[in-house]
Amino acid sequence: MSTLHLNSTSISSNTTNKQSSARIPIAYKLALVFTLVITIGMVLLGMFIVQDQNRLLEQQMHHFGTTITEQLAKNIQEPLLANDKLSLATTANHLVNHPSILGVAIYSDEGKPEIRSGATPDEIVLVTNSSGTKLNWRGSVEEGTTPTELVSFFTPIVTRNVTIGYTLVTFDRSFMSSAQRKTLSTVIGATILLVLFSIIISILLGKRLARPIAKLTDASKSISEGNYNFRFTEKRRDELGTLMQAMNAMSEDLAKKEKAENTLSRYISPKIAKEVLDEIESAKLGGQKVHASVIFADIVGFTRMSEQMQPEEVNELLNEYFSYITKAAHAYSGHVDKFMGDCAMLVFGVPDNDEQHCFHAVACAVLIQHFFEALNQNRKEQEQTPVQFSIGINSGEMLAGNMGSVDRMDYTVIGDTVNTASKLCSVAAPGEILIPANLLDSAQLQGHIISTPYKTITLPGKEKPVVTHRVLDIV
Repeated sequence: MSTLHLNSTSISSNTTNKQSSARIPIAYKLALVFTLVITIGMVLLGMFIVQDQNRLLEQQMHHFGTTITEQLAKNIQEPLLANDKLSLATTANHLVNHPSILGVAIYSDEGKPEIRSGATPDEIVLVTNSSGTKLNWRGSVEEGTTPTELVSFFTPIVTRNVTIGYTLVTFDRSFMSSAQRKTLSTVIGATILLVLFSIIISILLGKRLARPIAKLTDASKSISEGNYNFRFTEKRRDELGTLMQAMNAMSEDLAKKEKAENTLSRYISPKIAKEVLDEIESAKLGGQKVHASVIFADIVGFTRMSEQMQPEEVNELLNEYFSYITKAAHAYSGHVDKFMGDCAMLVFGVPDNDEQHCFHAVACAVLIQHFFEALNQNRKEQEQTPVQFSIGINSGEMLAGNMGSVDRMDYTVIGDTVNTASKLCSVAAPGEILIPANLLDSAQLQGHIISTPYKTITLPGKEKPVVTHRVLDIV
């Protein structure tokens, strides 16, 4: 007898290598958002503070300068009328000694300088318009000062509604620039400290917020890998808590479904069990035409054998042999459709499409017979009765689907092809595998099996006789 070669097709599962793209942790995203918000807020606040301070300083400077200039104009009315230049000079010099006053000038009603002390213009030009009399600078200032650091206040000296002269007081406004720089430095420093503080706080807060999200990610990954025992024990009264409870419920439902599928697969094919559970709400009677192959394997002389054995021994015998039949079917992408007493019905190409279902069915039958040869050898050594199986195979069009009633249905295949395989099994001798001769024309079997012509058989219920071949082995 030739050696059996197990040419089972390897089901190549294309594992997708998931290269996780570079992800930015949510803690850093929160830190970036908080930093941008705080930075923009502090910049706007700083601008508002600086502008408001400038406005207040300008108001104070204007009020202070106007008051000093008007007071000077009142104090020098009499000395100016008396042309007392000594008093005018004393008053001017006294004011210049003030740290914020850089210069004092007293002009006649014609704009000619009477007294000048400190930073004052060399010449002024009086401009009279509808808004009053103004003056324009002409000349230089003291060394070490710039025009931008000076501000002058000009007031006419009026006595009895007659303008007898003008006073001009020049103030140092550099303190305003210094105050602005200090304010700006303070705002920048506060902004930097607040940004650094916000970065630290936002990272810590982000990590705290991201912790349950990371747990949710781990849970989804665990569930996608088939681990449905993952549960959240943390109790939260927020949206994340609601999501965790939903994940727990989903994981529990999937665990129940997996348990039901595992339990159901013990009674029917795992493929059928999965298909039924996936479409449990749409399950209905009926089927569709498919091209598949079917095997019937029956114990020869089982009735006589069971009469000589105890029920427990019969059950143990059937379980042992049927387990090998199941393994052989799975090895060639088939499944057990049903066990009928001492007969097993195997189907190939349904529900999953299999382009090699005919060859796989023949190879599975050969493997079954080789299994049983080894088992029978052990039974002979233990002085037990050997068990012989007759096998019938057929391939062709059949109807696959749910058969029965709306209350009790069974996923199976029916049709003339199935009936022929069953009848070939009934006429096959112990240890034989019979197939219709027309299967040898299949491209799946040509050059892959060893067979011999058997005989032409008139099967019960068939008008035309069936030419059969006996399969010996596969190559």
